[in-house]
Amino acid sequence: MINLKIDTNKFIRKLNGLQFSAIPEAQKKSLYKFGFLNKKKLRQEMLTGQGKFMNPVPLTLASPLYKVEDQSSMVFFIRSNLPKGNKPSKYLAPVEYTTGGVNNAYETRFSYWLRNYSGLSALSNKYAIPVMKSSAVQKNKYGNMKASQYSAVKNGLERFASGAKKAKGNQYSYFSIPSKSGKKASRIRPMGIYRVKGNSLGLLFTLSNKKPKVKQKFKFVGLTKKFLEKDMPAIFKSELRKQLAQFK
Repeated sequence: MINLKIDTNKFIRKLNGLQFSAIPEAQKKSLYKFGFLNKKKLRQEMLTGQGKFMNPVPLTLASPLYKVEDQSSMVFFIRSNLPKGNKPSKYLAPVEYTTGGVNNAYETRFSYWLRNYSGLSALSNKYAIPVMKSSAVQKNKYGNMKASQYSAVKNGLERFASGAKKAKGNQYSYFSIPSKSGKKASRIRPMGIYRVKGNSLGLLFTLSNKKPKVKQKFKFVGLTKKFLEKDMPAIFKSELRKQLAQFK
């Protein structure tokens, strides 16, 4: 979250008398206009900027928000009030630029479930990473694994963990290597989560013993301050002229 105040003193030195009453409204309108512009510019940075994201979804692109608190101050923040699903404020926090280093990646709900509630004891210290180049992975229009496939994998692994028989007919079965503590991974296949149907075998996730890392690249604070210094003077001058025109 960023709290910023607008200083317009250098733009109002030549004003006098009744003209000063135009300042509060001009400042307030300027804040709203800049907030909208900043949101638009941050969206473009996510898509094409130096720290651009890979396959950002609409929720991510629309996550930078702002709130005008009064005529001279406003707050910028990343959306967090989501009724369900992964919150942008959580999953974007590791990639927000502070020192330029790396952080542990945000752990998704699927990864957390896999380690803690899947019933597969060998996966309690494993981190699942989707194999996006695998033909078995079903992608949505943004290039990410479909939510429906995550659900199918979860249901399939629950069946696998319970010892239920393999799915019949034209359905996929799912399994992991390893699955139980103490058992080593197969020498034939690497650690991972697979789906199988007949003779068709597909790798969906690799399994890592270490938490995935991500680079700090989203300059939410730095870019907002940069855009404020660049764009606010022109915005305020324009809004002030509009307000002063009412006194002519």
